[in-house]
Amino acid sequence: MIYLKSVMAGLLAVVAASITLSIVGIIGIILYDVIHPPPEGTSVGWDPISLWIQRPPLPMVAIIVLLFASGFFWEFRRLMHR
Repeated sequence: MIYLKSVMAGLLAVVAASITLSIVGIIGIILYDVIHPPPEGTSVGWDPISLWIQRPPLPMVAIIVLLFASGFFWEFRRLMHR
């Protein structure tokens, strides 16, 4: 049961960090757009698939694994000392 709770805590850490980073990213983009408005009459193109293809996903996977491990071991140590 300790392992199951620890896995759930690790998954919760990944989900919470993903939501938090997404919100911070959106706020950052909005603030940047307010501070540095684009020239009149221009359009902005964005291709998220090209970001994934150009950069290998290894750093993102490493961050996710580190987040999961931190949540897992935090809960595991907390439950082992009860």
